[in-house]
Amino acid sequence: MNIEQRWQALKKHLGMDDRELGILRSNPKYVKMVESTPQFMTHRIIAEVVKSHGCHSGLTVGTRIVMNGNGQLIRDQCPERICIWALAPLSGMVRAVFERFVEDLDPNSLVFDVVHCEDVGVECGGWGQILMKIKVEGPEGGR
Repeated sequence: MNIEQRWQALKKHLGMDDRELGILRSNPKYVKMVESTPQFMTHRIIAEVVKSHGCHSGLTVGTRIVMNGNGQLIRDQCPERICIWALAPLSGMVRAVFERFVEDLDPNSLVFDVVHCEDVGVECGGWGQILMKIKVEGPEGGR
């Protein structure tokens, strides 16, 4: 897909008119994202459970929450149930991956790549808690 096709696909996907697309195209940050960063379309962001205790949604060690490179859940590759407290901390991690993509840096070199759900655990008044390690897989399963 050439650059112009990529812009037109984005315009169609977002339901934009020409004026709105022009606003995006006038922002150098967005131009860089759309024109220089195919990783958004070719990579997957994975949050894999590495520790679990008392998870109300039943997420156990090895469970994977899978998103495309744009941070959208891939429903058929995710558990049937995921609570909002597991998803909430992933927002910041996905933003960090986006920044790595845009700057053409290894998205798997995040210094802090483990997050925990927002449930505080039974000893602190909650239900349970999970830890998730974030990684990015390319089209062939690697970077």
